[in-house]
Amino acid sequence: MTKLLNRLPGFQTSPPGKERWILRQAPFWTLMGTLAILMPSFLTRIISSDPKVAGNSGLIDILVIATLICYWIAIFTIVIGAYIVVLMKGPAYVADAYPLEDSDRLKG
Repeated sequence: MTKLLNRLPGFQTSPPGKERWILRQAPFWTLMGTLAILMPSFLTRIISSDPKVAGNSGLIDILVIATLICYWIAIFTIVIGAYIVVLMKGPAYVADAYPLEDSDRLKG
């Protein structure tokens, strides 16, 4: 059986750029952003001696969860974009050739 992935001869890969930095920093910023977004919810639990604040803790939790989901989606989208750039900068591969039936050229 032939090799499954045949690299294109003579293709030069691009040097790594900002996308590698983004991929290395993504776990850190995901954790730090998550903790920063969760802070209002934790603070309302700690400083809940005021009845007005304790009454709004449910609303604060809903807003924190919505913001957290939005933040995670944004981080996920940025990481996917960086990963696509890494794949695009990698080596090029040659697909197996197959005859086209609707080709204008004569077979022969």
